[in-house]
Amino acid sequence: MHMKKMMFLLAMASLSTAVGMAQDKSQGKIDYEVTLNVRASMKPDQQQYKDLVPEKVVNKEVLYFNGSKARLSRKDPDEITSDEGAKVKIVTNDGQIAVYTDAATGQSWSLQEANGKKTLIPMEKGYKAVGKASISVDSAKIETGKRTKEILGFPCREMVIKSKEMGEMTLWVTDALPLRAGPMGFSSDKGLVLGVDNKKLNVIATAITYSPVSLGEVTPPADVPVMSDKK
Repeated sequence: MHMKKMMFLLAMASLSTAVGMAQDKSQGKIDYEVTLNVRASMKPDQQQYKDLVPEKVVNKEVLYFNGSKARLSRKDPDEITSDEGAKVKIVTNDGQIAVYTDAATGQSWSLQEANGKKTLIPMEKGYKAVGKASISVDSAKIETGKRTKEILGFPCREMVIKSKEMGEMTLWVTDALPLRAGPMGFSSDKGLVLGVDNKKLNVIATAITYSPVSLGEVTPPADVPVMSDKK
């Protein structure tokens, strides 16, 4: 009888420990793998160099989040040397090194760096930003598709954007997290973008890690000047 009681108490202690170690899923980071279809992105006057560049280049991006706030960390792929010996530098962010979003307020900011100086640029609502270039909702046709996809265990809905800048693009958006953010500087009006399909690029979220992220990491820096991108 005494042994049974001991076993019961030990089982209860183990259960309490497991409950106490439950993950805080309100903070963490999401890793993205960005595949740039280099040759498919080349302009007509660049086709003469088609055989000198790789067909695809893979880059990484990380989105940090705490509650409704997020910061996407961006950088250009490292310079590569092709099989023919040509040095190739792919520019995807055009000076953009981070994107801050706040789903609670609907605000977002682009952090730019040029000549060692940083600048915060508020991103207008209704814009999907790709580096400094923006796809305006006014000039783009946005449709809610019928297909669904599961990425990292999250159910995603299809959003199709047709624009002159990028052609037809499919965003895979989930409502499972209270974020309005995504890779490559994309910010969705509603939901978190976990995947992007386009002839010029393909993006997929490869991992989500729940770990402490301070609010300072996902809040636009107060010591950086804020400028408008309106001319």
